[in-house]
Amino acid sequence: MICMHADIVEYPQTFKNGTIHIRKECLLCNKFLGYKPQKIETFKLWFGKHKGEMLKDIPQDYIKWYVKNGIDKKVIKRMKTFLDSQS
Repeated sequence: MICMHADIVEYPQTFKNGTIHIRKECLLCNKFLGYKPQKIETFKLWFGKHKGEMLKDIPQDYIKWYVKNGIDKKVIKRMKTFLDSQS
């Protein structure tokens, strides 16, 4: 459900695993409206050698290595999408 108020704010929210999402709320009713989708190139790693770095700033060799050897399937999926967008 979309809030009918026009006073909507967006701000970053950091989760326990280090990922950052943009949270949307109405200032008038304090209703949580959802998260703004992240652009794939601004997705940040929350672990390892490139912790805190955006995919666009990580060497493609490392991204390709993680796609083959990584553990987190969601991260692998995002990395594959990112590599496909760079082709």
